[in-house]
Amino acid sequence: MLSKSSLSKKRILLTRTPEQSEILRDELTERGAQVIVLPFLEFRPPDDYGPLDTALSHLGEFDWLVFTSQNAVRFFSCRLRELGLDLASPPAPRPKIVALGEATSDAAAREGLAADLLTRDARSGREFVAEFSQNARGKKILLPQSDQAAPYVAEGLRKAGGSVTAVVAYRTCMPESLDGEKLDGIRRDGADAFVFASPSAFRNFARKVGAVDLKRFAKHSAFVAIGPTTAQAIREAGVPVEIEAARPSPCEIVNAMIEYFSARERAKAGR
Repeated sequence: MLSKSSLSKKRILLTRTPEQSEILRDELTERGAQVIVLPFLEFRPPDDYGPLDTALSHLGEFDWLVFTSQNAVRFFSCRLRELGLDLASPPAPRPKIVALGEATSDAAAREGLAADLLTRDARSGREFVAEFSQNARGKKILLPQSDQAAPYVAEGLRKAGGSVTAVVAYRTCMPESLDGEKLDGIRRDGADAFVFASPSAFRNFARKVGAVDLKRFAKHSAFVAIGPTTAQAIREAGVPVEIEAARPSPCEIVNAMIEYFSARERAKAGR
């Protein structure tokens, strides 16, 4: 049986924004963990709205609108409102909407953009393409995404026969300022676990702390990856991934952490 107390007093660093970390932070805190939220990502509007605005003005020409992240939903919806457009009741038939994962689907629903199709089991761009590609052939697809988005989804859907318009809906950036006191505390005291939800967050973290501290943290702490793409980026940097949730939900992440630290407790007790 897993011991929920295995997280008691564990120092856990969450590297997403406070808004995106809220549910996971609360679940960890309820189990006695000391949670530190220090974002290593910041999301901003695109430098040039031209390509996105052009796509929005021709929404009725697309068969599918693909959302692969909550941020894509948020910035896409915000720009729709700024332009005075309403996808819920457009002048022409709106495209069908597909969302990668439940969190993205929920975000779309909150914006009045309920998904027609949910790729529930997909945890990455590659898995999304594998699950959705049968719907792509001969279809016009709009893909709003980050300026740092990997090419997997756009290329995969094109190979499946889709005509894909990929547009930058937002930028993924290093925060202009980090909480220096929290960062100093991490450098000094480390953490029992570092949690990353994207390759960009990990890479920004690695650049900020430097190679020496990254190596030290990797030796003494557990690195937690939310999703296989993030896990791959961490491993490519030479850092082992000790914890990877089966699904990117707060419950699954917490359970994976409980299992990991419970196993460590059992190993210590058996010495």
